[in-house]
Amino acid sequence: KLDVSHLKQWYQRRVRGSLSVQKTSSERQLSASPSTLSLLTNASICSKPKILLMGLSKSGKTSIRHVIFHKMSANETQFLESTPKIDKIDISSKSFLDFQLWDFPGKLDVSHLREKEAANSTPPAPGTPPTTSTLEKIFLQAKVLIFVIDPMEEKASYAIERFHNTIMEAHKINPRIKYEVFIHKSDSLNDDQKVENVREITHSVNKKLRATGLQDRVYPSFKTTSIYDHSIFEAMSMVCQQLLENVLPPFENILNAFVSSNMMEKAFIFDIHPKIFIASDSSPFDMPSYELCCDMLDLISDFGCIYQDYETSGLGDMSEMGKGDRSGSMYSVVKLNDSSLHLMQINRHLALLCIQPGLQEGQDSQQGILDYNFQQLKIGIKEVLKIANL
Repeated sequence: KLDVSHLKQWYQRRVRGSLSVQKTSSERQLSASPSTLSLLTNASICSKPKILLMGLSKSGKTSIRHVIFHKMSANETQFLESTPKIDKIDISSKSFLDFQLWDFPGKLDVSHLREKEAANSTPPAPGTPPTTSTLEKIFLQAKVLIFVIDPMEEKASYAIERFHNTIMEAHKINPRIKYEVFIHKSDSLNDDQKVENVREITHSVNKKLRATGLQDRVYPSFKTTSIYDHSIFEAMSMVCQQLLENVLPPFENILNAFVSSNMMEKAFIFDIHPKIFIASDSSPFDMPSYELCCDMLDLISDFGCIYQDYETSGLGDMSEMGKGDRSGSMYSVVKLNDSSLHLMQINRHLALLCIQPGLQEGQDSQQGILDYNFQQLKIGIKEVLKIANL
C-alpha cells in the first residue's frame, strides 16, 4: 500500500522556505515611443508569471497557442490571421496552471525598443516616480521566453539573429529568464533532417552567445515541434513545468511510490484542458506511452462533453466525492492487447493517467488496492498543493 504521510514534512523542509511572491510596482506607468504603441497596446504590468511567445511572422506562434490552449484543430490554423499586437491570454480560467501567455507579433523586434524610447523620452518631472520602460514591462515578470523558428524559411538566419538580440535585451533586465527554442513545422522532416536542423541552429545560437560573452549565463533549450503530432504538447509541457519547480520533486516522489506499489509502467499527472503533463515518475520518458495517454485523455474529454458541462465541471466534480469512493469523479480503463490505460481524476483540473502492463487473470482482484493507493496519492497531491498555495 502507498504511504504518503511523510511527504508533507519532507516538502515543508525542502521547499516551503524557498517560496516567495514577487511583487512589482503597479504605480509605474509605461513609457513607449509613438511608433511602438500600436503593437504594445496590451503590454500592461501584471503580477502573474509570464511565458513570452516570440518569433518571426508566419513561424507558427499563434497556431501553437490556439492548438494547445483553445483546442483548435491543426488544419484550422491555416485560416488564422497574423497577430497585429501583443495578445495576452490568461491561462488560469480553464487550467490548473496560472500564468499569462504573451503572443508577440512577428514584426515587433524588441531589441530596437530601447533606442526608440531613448529618442522619444523626456526627463521625468522632479518628485515624480520613475517610469517603467517598455522592455522592463515585457521582461520583468517573464519566466520563460519561447522563440519559434521555422527552419525551412529563407529567413531562418535572420530569426537566429533576432533571437540573439532579444536574449541580450532580456538578460539585462531579468537574468533569470529561461529560453526555449521551438524548431517548428518539423512534421514533414525525417529524423536525420530534424537532428541536422537542431545541430545547425544550436551551433549558430551558441556561436553568437560566445561572441557576446553570454555562453556561461544563458543556456537555451532546443526542441523540434509540430502542431500535427504530440511533439508540441510535450515541448509545452516541459516549458510549463518550469513554472512549478517547487512542487515537481514531491509530485515525482508520489508518482514513483504509486508506480512501484501498483506495478505500473509509466504515470503522468495531466492538466486536463490543455493536455499538458505537469509531472511524471522518474522512469525514462517514452513518447509512445505519452501519446497513448494523450489519446485516451482526448477520448474521455470528448465523451465527457456529451454528458455534462465541461466548461464548468471539467471531467467531473470532485466536491461530493468521499474517501474510497469513485462515484463523484471520472475513472476509466482502456484495455489493450498487452496492457491497460487508467485515467483517474484528481480534481477539477488534474488527472492521473498511467499504463499498467501485462494483463493477467485475477487482476480485477487487485482493484481495491489500486483504489486505496489512488486515494493516498490524492491526499499527497492535495497536501503539496496546499503548502504551495496552488
